[in-house]
Amino acid sequence: MVPRTLLDALTSLVMVVGADGRVLDAGVAARTFLGERLAGTEPVHLGDLADVVEPSTRVRLRDVVPRALARTGQWRGTVDLLDAAANVAPFQVSVRVDPSGAIVIVAHDTEDVRARQTAERESRAKDEFIARLGHELRTPLNAVLGFAQLLELEPLPAELHEDVERIITGGRHMQALIDDVLDLARLQAGRGDIKKGPVNVLEIVHGVVELVEPLAEQRGIRRVISPAEPLVADADRRRLWQVLLNLVGNALKYGREGGTLRVGIVPITGARVRIEVEDDGNGLPPEAMDRLFRPFERLGAERTGIEGSGLGLALSHALVTAMGGVLTAASRFGVGSVFAVVLDTVDVRFDDDDDDDDDGFGPGNGTGPGNGYRPGYGYGGDDGFGPAQSVPAARSGSASRHVGYPRVVHVSGDPATRTMVTHVLRNSLGADTISVPRAALALDAVRRSRPSLVLLDRELPDCTAEDLLRTLAADAQAGRIPTVVLTMDDDPRDLVRLRQAGAVDVVGAPLDVAAVVAAAGYLAAPDTADTAP
Repeated sequence: MVPRTLLDALTSLVMVVGADGRVLDAGVAARTFLGERLAGTEPVHLGDLADVVEPSTRVRLRDVVPRALARTGQWRGTVDLLDAAANVAPFQVSVRVDPSGAIVIVAHDTEDVRARQTAERESRAKDEFIARLGHELRTPLNAVLGFAQLLELEPLPAELHEDVERIITGGRHMQALIDDVLDLARLQAGRGDIKKGPVNVLEIVHGVVELVEPLAEQRGIRRVISPAEPLVADADRRRLWQVLLNLVGNALKYGREGGTLRVGIVPITGARVRIEVEDDGNGLPPEAMDRLFRPFERLGAERTGIEGSGLGLALSHALVTAMGGVLTAASRFGVGSVFAVVLDTVDVRFDDDDDDDDDGFGPGNGTGPGNGYRPGYGYGGDDGFGPAQSVPAARSGSASRHVGYPRVVHVSGDPATRTMVTHVLRNSLGADTISVPRAALALDAVRRSRPSLVLLDRELPDCTAEDLLRTLAADAQAGRIPTVVLTMDDDPRDLVRLRQAGAVDVVGAPLDVAAVVAAAGYLAAPDTADTAP
């Protein structure tokens, strides 16, 4: 018999029926749905509840369910039930005969499923409409811009040339607006073009601040990059540039004339980076903050004469979210605003001497030549770009290794777990932990840092733990390093699956350091993996 406390804890309608058809028990959800039918003191037979099933469904299932129970001991399907107001509601119903001969009936309301399906249909229809609208607008707009540019080449009077330039400027503004609307729609539908990889944050910040220099000088705004930590983020390089350009551009547009723009790069807990953009403009009143990231919401700026579409912050918020990060804002009316982008970081302290430039940190991915830090490029002068200090290298190579201490690569998509694991391993073993935010970066991190142990979470953001274990085990170098899985699940079958995929052990959460040491055996030995043949 199913315990009453368990029946009452379930949100589904659950009823237990004896072999003789008598109702033996029912959960609170079932009793509420059936109402007076179960309210009496007299025993209730299953047949007495037949009117709760919609008549045509009752006829259809009259012989189907008993036949299935006699053959397989179970039946599952959709049943239309009548609620207390005689409204028809489809339920997913499961009927099973337990070993004692009793029948357990579970009915799950499909309202959530139907609501999700409706929302998905509406979202697809909206996306299709926006895509078609974008196409219909772009086609004539391209013609307008094309002919306007041809007119620009003609020997026209000066006043007509000015009119043509206005057409081109307005057309390009409209084109950018259409692109932003389509981009936002794709991101909200989960179809954004996001290609994450290691990205040199300081280089992006320098590039963006350089790009907006004409506007800054026009308004007499001083630019400062401080603090300027040389960190590498796990992000889409092009999209991060787009976000920071929007935030810095807004700070210059709405900042105080003759004031200061500060961009800061700050490491925070959980192996993350916070990129801050701070202005000393008028700020925003508290009641405006809830509307800040809504599309086309300008918060009264349309009355100031400052140009804008109201899409920039909404698009930036969607882009940061799609990159697995967070975009926040704080503002004090009359003082200024601070916008902060929080992203996962990539630990690139270690060089793999055996790897060439095709190892994931070469040109084009954010940290190699052409994308990395430029030697001698300064920051910290009067305007934030003086020769006071040269930028440190993005990766320090083998010289930064903690010789004599164990090194651990930890793969986790959860910043809190990364912080906890790093803290526990450092305090208990003096271990140097390389935090990796997703599985796609794990193999490269292992090859570069050559750790004594790989620790990975059971739940990963971009693949299963089993797939990552198999990838590591198949690699000539990573396959020699023991891998331990950190999990909240104590299912012995799961432990067997993880061991079969390549884990030396599975450790429960919160982290049991003694179990990790026992599983890895030689974890405490200094740089074992570094000296392996």
